[in-house]
Amino acid sequence: MRNCVSCGRSIAWDANVCPYCGHDYRFQGMAPQQAQVSEGMKILLYIVSFLIPLAGFIIGAVYYTKPEHEFRELGKMCIILALVAVLLGALCWIPMFIL
Repeated sequence: MRNCVSCGRSIAWDANVCPYCGHDYRFQGMAPQQAQVSEGMKILLYIVSFLIPLAGFIIGAVYYTKPEHEFRELGKMCIILALVAVLLGALCWIPMFIL
């Protein structure tokens, strides 16, 4: 018996496919490609996060839950930019109600 590299469950040593998660061991020769986000896409997501804070929170949550470090950093920055936009908006509106 061995543990599946994808889900961690115990599977037969000679199994070609994990019966639990479907990880295929027949294509071991091909290394998985590291997922990346282009710089242009990052900038676009940052701008959207700042201009539309709700979208920034959603984008941030989606990317922050991914296991890759690059995605987690992107998600964290989108959430921070959305928070900054909300705080700046609140600071701009509060004086109008005080006067």
